[in-house]
Amino acid sequence: MTKDAALEDLIREGRIGTFAPARIGGHDVLVETDPIGTSVYQIRGERVLTLRGNRGYREEIVAALLDAVDDLADADDLGSIVRLRPIEVPGFALDRAALLGPGHTDFFKNSPLADRGMQVIPVHRSEAVDGEEYATFWPGVIGRNLGIRQLDWTREPSPRADVRRLDDGEGGLYRRKGSRRSPKAGMVTAKTVLKHDLPGLLDGVRLSAMDVRGHDLRLHREFDRLRGTLHLPGGSEVVDVDIPRLSALAVFGPLFAGADFDAAALAAASASPPEDMLEMRVNDEGRRRYDSEAHPASLEECLEWLRALCPHDGNFLVFCGRSGGCVQMMWQSKPESQEPRLWLETPELEHRRSRGRHVTLDEAERMITVLAREDRVAVDDLGDLEHVPF
Repeated sequence: MTKDAALEDLIREGRIGTFAPARIGGHDVLVETDPIGTSVYQIRGERVLTLRGNRGYREEIVAALLDAVDDLADADDLGSIVRLRPIEVPGFALDRAALLGPGHTDFFKNSPLADRGMQVIPVHRSEAVDGEEYATFWPGVIGRNLGIRQLDWTREPSPRADVRRLDDGEGGLYRRKGSRRSPKAGMVTAKTVLKHDLPGLLDGVRLSAMDVRGHDLRLHREFDRLRGTLHLPGGSEVVDVDIPRLSALAVFGPLFAGADFDAAALAAASASPPEDMLEMRVNDEGRRRYDSEAHPASLEECLEWLRALCPHDGNFLVFCGRSGGCVQMMWQSKPESQEPRLWLETPELEHRRSRGRHVTLDEAERMITVLAREDRVAVDDLGDLEHVPF
């Protein structure tokens, strides 16, 4: 039995597909077809290089992947790092071949070829870093963080951001230390951090989000604005950032996807008008939401919460405007025979009291809208106010 034949036997061991020799591009390979997808094996001396596609499998992609890593696959010590090489296939969204060396592949894990099997995976340039450790790449890019579907060759790129807290908080991105509900800093999709995490930052939270090339976005939220800096790779240039909190994805999404920094897009976003929004706290027993700190919320979201808040005794909403003015409201249903009523007030800390009265939902909606759009506490417009000492 030849050496190649012995390796072929190990490749076939435990596999259920149909095997056939083939030539793809300039490479002699063994192709396995099963009901789910296609695996390709290339015997290289004492080693085996493999790749697999379940959806969108195309031989021109296979040829490009094998060509890209051909000069790497015979290296004596590939080690535990991921090697990236460019590929270009018309109609294929992924533009890098990621080579995983012997002992660091998922495909051959727990098999007789574990210490001789290599794997090549198509990825996008925005998803992986050349030379990063397999221990970071596999769980982060392929696994739970980005969760890319490596066997789906029809997928779109999933740009990543490496996120860390710059302040002394420990609880994740949204909340301060001690919260169990906080997402942890680490590798996340760029869309998640730009569209959701940054616009929802709590006061005092400062965040760094870095793309695979080293563009480092360091921001905090000041009411409806995101302010901070963009550090360009190499540390030689720093760009000031001051944009609406909801524009981060439009301004920086292309950058994290691999494009050049667009100073014009940053300048255009910086000139945008203020957002109608408030800082909001919610206490709703029925939905098990108990905010310990205020969260930024659009006017539309605030009004939705007003209408959705369960009319149960003690459920409340607190809204604060740009200049610190505050309107708060609570459902009251005591005595038990009484229909729930909504109490609305504004606190007067200097007098250790609040001013307010029971209101209709329409009146409460008007108070919230004025606070968001005019930055004005308008409870005096209601009339017939009561003073309630603290």
